[in-house]
Amino acid sequence: MKFIVLIISLGVLQYWGSARPMHSDAWYQDFLARLRGWGLASWVLLLAGVLMPVVLLLLLLDVASGWLFGLPVLLINVLVLLYSFGRGDFQSLLGKYRGYCQAGDFEAAFLFAREELEIGSDRECPTQEEELHRWMKERIIYLGFERWFAVIFYFILLGAPGALVYRLVQLGSREVEERQLLLHWLDWLPSRVLVFAFAVTGDWVASREQVKAALMDIRSSTARILSDAAHSALGLKTSVFSDNGDAQALAQISDWEMGEVHGLLTRSAIAWVVVLSLLVLLA
Repeated sequence: MKFIVLIISLGVLQYWGSARPMHSDAWYQDFLARLRGWGLASWVLLLAGVLMPVVLLLLLLDVASGWLFGLPVLLINVLVLLYSFGRGDFQSLLGKYRGYCQAGDFEAAFLFAREELEIGSDRECPTQEEELHRWMKERIIYLGFERWFAVIFYFILLGAPGALVYRLVQLGSREVEERQLLLHWLDWLPSRVLVFAFAVTGDWVASREQVKAALMDIRSSTARILSDAAHSALGLKTSVFSDNGDAQALAQISDWEMGEVHGLLTRSAIAWVVVLSLLVLLA
């Protein structure tokens, strides 16, 4: 059933462009506010805020399992998976930034990044052009990971409850320090799988050392690990400034690099779907 749910959900996501119709989080923020009002310890708040909705989902799936040949279970799984996908329109975000790059308007790019992408980042949006572009690459790559790759990973591993756990931790990661730590470890395994996918769909020879380094690294942020892996897989330079600091050249290179990053994420997504299909056929 997981494969059927995955195909239906991806089809709906492709049709909508994003799962925004399913992404109403007011109920969860209200729920967290009520829990905080009880004066619970931070770890208790973390466990209750994540586990209580998941337990309710498990009970709902159990009740629905004997109805209409499992169709309600299929529908619930599809709805939960759609809810668990990342927020916002990824293609639109990438397109807007590339548009600013093409126009050479880094002031607008900075304002866009600060308003749309700074929330949820582990550091502030830089003001310098090259630093801004490096920050944007790192942020875009992580958003691509958390909105799709990590959700699919935990759905295949643990079903709809696993995907929901990941999204709920993401939603509350800015409020409780322990959630940030939990998110770091939830990200660890799927991000290393994605690092390997980057190497396979990019430059394997140049990426081998990065794959090994990622497997041994437990301290660096997921965003930095994925960004470094993408740079290796695509052969991107550490600096995009030309020797004379030509702003137009920087704009062109920035746009080109973001296109390459988008292509790498797309190829890696296709590789994941192909591998999952083969696993289902062989199982």
